[in-house]
Amino acid sequence: MERFYSWRHLKHCTTHGSIEALVLCYKRCQLTEGNVYTDVETALKSDANLPDCVYIVGSTEQCNTFKAAWDPANLHLQTMIKRGMKAGFDFVKQYTFVEWDGTNFNQHALGAHTGPYNVDLKLLITRGVNSLIEKNSAIHQAPSGHVFKHPSQRRNKVFIQAREIASGEAELYVVAYLITLCHGQALQGSTKVFIDTMGIYAYVKCALALCRSEAEIVSFHSYDELEKINPPSDPYFCIVSASTSGSMAKKMASSVWDPQRIATIVDVTSQGRAGDVMVALDNMGVAFPDLKVSDGTLIEIIGENFSSKAKPPRPVVLGQPHTPKALADFHQFFGFSIHPFNTRVGTKSKLLQLDVIELLEHAEFKKWLDAEIDWSFPLTVSHVIHADDEASKALAVIVVARLRTRLAAGSSITVLPYHELEKDNCKDATGVVIVSTVARDGGVLREISRDLRSYIKAYIPRHFLSPIGIPQTNASWNQLRMFLVRNPTTREYGFSNWIQLPLGEDSNDNSWHRLIETHKAHSEQNIHDLGLEHLPNTSNILPSLDLAGKAALSAFRGFLLSPRGNPLRLSEGFLFFGNKTEIARRYADVEPSMVHLTMAAVLQNAREHKDHERRLCPNGYESVVLAPECFLRFNEAILQACMLRACHPAELDYSSSPELSKVMKELLVKVFARSDKDFGDAALEFAAAIAVGSLRLAKTDMETLLDDALKQHAGNTSELLGMLVLAKQANH
Repeated sequence: MERFYSWRHLKHCTTHGSIEALVLCYKRCQLTEGNVYTDVETALKSDANLPDCVYIVGSTEQCNTFKAAWDPANLHLQTMIKRGMKAGFDFVKQYTFVEWDGTNFNQHALGAHTGPYNVDLKLLITRGVNSLIEKNSAIHQAPSGHVFKHPSQRRNKVFIQAREIASGEAELYVVAYLITLCHGQALQGSTKVFIDTMGIYAYVKCALALCRSEAEIVSFHSYDELEKINPPSDPYFCIVSASTSGSMAKKMASSVWDPQRIATIVDVTSQGRAGDVMVALDNMGVAFPDLKVSDGTLIEIIGENFSSKAKPPRPVVLGQPHTPKALADFHQFFGFSIHPFNTRVGTKSKLLQLDVIELLEHAEFKKWLDAEIDWSFPLTVSHVIHADDEASKALAVIVVARLRTRLAAGSSITVLPYHELEKDNCKDATGVVIVSTVARDGGVLREISRDLRSYIKAYIPRHFLSPIGIPQTNASWNQLRMFLVRNPTTREYGFSNWIQLPLGEDSNDNSWHRLIETHKAHSEQNIHDLGLEHLPNTSNILPSLDLAGKAALSAFRGFLLSPRGNPLRLSEGFLFFGNKTEIARRYADVEPSMVHLTMAAVLQNAREHKDHERRLCPNGYESVVLAPECFLRFNEAILQACMLRACHPAELDYSSSPELSKVMKELLVKVFARSDKDFGDAALEFAAAIAVGSLRLAKTDMETLLDDALKQHAGNTSELLGMLVLAKQANH
């Protein structure tokens, strides 16, 4: 169980520019010096970028342990301090312990110097609670055509479930410390604390314990119960869990309750509210443009619970409307410039890797790049910093050559790869261009940006050049841009992008890796362990399991072969290749990885589609799945394999819909039965999807499907039999 919860806060100020603070908040626990070093190192390593300062929030006893651990003579301390350094430069400039002594918060500098930063404690802890709200999905938005009916009888699109803000004791203390910071004195002087729901009892109880208060907690549960109670003559305090309209606090303040003794933990805004709002979501940058929509099917909230008629999953059929706008351009420039799956390029191995070197000489790209340099790049460029890959290095050379034709005669430009970036070789910079040819969610760009914030002044112009973007989502790309361009000056830094296509999740925890791990987990088991002794013929089970493992390894850079041993290939007429395009004409030359990229882009566009009925995106009240019809519409084995591997598991979970499960089962029965024909070429891929948990059916459908398929194929040793065995293990 975690001792602490940590989060980061990026603050922009005129004095220091952008300040990134790392905050650790401890629950009630005893710490050792070893815990101190481990916890701080763990928190520092949780993000690729080092923070400017670290704040630790805890008790007096924990503060004393930190002070002891910060003894300059301690060798372990020096090792930990180096975690906050890079190339001998101290990135983490300040460590501060914020001690709660039972009455007040006291800040203690850890180390010989107090440090240059003074970040508002309330802002830091408020940001911590906001990060919990995001992490634990405490804000619910009604799906299209629905609205919440709140206990206040108001109807709108948002419901904040306060009890879900914290999911563990360490997270509980973040909320409790915020309550204590905002209203500790009021709690210490109160004999009773009124709450509107038992969902926040733990938060308030913890806050009272921090304040050493023995005040009684009274829950009035609802608007009706509120009418039956009056404030006591002794000092009291009222805490409202969450609100989207401020109705509860307003109702209390308009009667006999003192507005100065009312506080709401979370509200969409603090403007025009009665009493205090501890976390105002609009101040956190959270907006609800359709909040006031009041028409639609009602989802009634009773206390902190909601009820609505259960709906089966909504199936989404992929079609032409799901084509991303940038897909045609992507095919034009990269249709035949992609590596096979999981190719190692330089030091990195990714599922999808574009080969972009040839693009750098393409006339259209050069025309765009020249215009960007002429119109957008600063005239004071003295340094060009590029990511540590060959494509970025090559692009940096092109950029420098173009810049030298535009800058004043005699101007010198220093070119640096990122791994050589240090303060000494950029401290005299008058303008910086940062180059990363291909960016996903911009990890390298963020690191370079973070380093430059420490090395050079904020007013030095800089321009980020990332021509090709393949992020997970449009939102993540927009977040990257905002992170890079925002700064303490009145102007934004430059950012140039030529083409951008979201591709969905891009982690190494994909079906290729999971299939290999799944086989490893069962490779040493015998027939009894596998639970297959009931089959009439078991002699082929273990040899087939070995074949399945070899097939998974062999397919690490492609798809699984058909049961007949043939690679999965595309035929003419793929919808998302268009009609008269080069990629449509040369479909036989297209790498399977480009087919997969295309389907991944289509699926991601479906997840973000503006039309609710076409959107492949669930919410708390409606699940969404890929319609089984898609596997019939796109009935080529390679396209079926792409959908199976590019979909999220929830998008292929038909277990809660008897109708959809039955349709999918009927398809799979035919695929496994006709594995020796074209119709069954994707049989191994379907079995593998079941084995890794990506594809789910209703329990009885899955049991019947796999039992029948195992009996059907048990007579011969084959990769398909081995995959079916693995699929059976996933559904015991």
